[in-house]
Amino acid sequence: MLKLSNVLVAVALLAGVPAASAQTMNMPASTTASSAGPSPAEIAKSAAVPTTAAFVDTAARANQFEIVTSQVALEKSKNKKVLAFAKKMVKDHTKIGKNFGAAFGKANTGLTLPTGLGDDFDKTLARLKSEDGATFDADYIAVQTKGHQDAVGLFAGYAKGGDNPTLKAFAKKTLPIIEMHLKMCYDLAKLKL
Repeated sequence: MLKLSNVLVAVALLAGVPAASAQTMNMPASTTASSAGPSPAEIAKSAAVPTTAAFVDTAARANQFEIVTSQVALEKSKNKKVLAFAKKMVKDHTKIGKNFGAAFGKANTGLTLPTGLGDDFDKTLARLKSEDGATFDADYIAVQTKGHQDAVGLFAGYAKGGDNPTLKAFAKKTLPIIEMHLKMCYDLAKLKL
């Protein structure tokens, strides 16, 4: 059984969500005039319902990835807005991880939480660690944006049709936070870095 501290780190909702989430949502091609991508409502509307196993695996790995990449941003970035965003991501995703751990513990899924980030996340993390300055900031924002788009789809899909009531309630409660994060990503993407 995983310790709560591992679960806290293991729930990073969002960035570059791997293959499991790619299968769970079809992101719309349209964008809104005021954003850098599809609105959370557009993403949620077209989100497919993931299996419980896909939701648990993807949410856990993505949340961990959000925390780890944001910790890297706190070490590497010099941009005050990027730093403020990264600090918020660590704080919010740590709390999301704690809430996920509690929900997962009550959900009786018979599943085991994944360990590690997975190959796709590991490669992206290594790339971010190799970058500096404006290149790092731009890539970090792009990774966060993609990850939060994927997470909105994942959580919206599970919130509307997931088959585990405890995890479904967690997804529904957490979705507005992820949508807010996505809007913040869009605002950061407009910065001249």
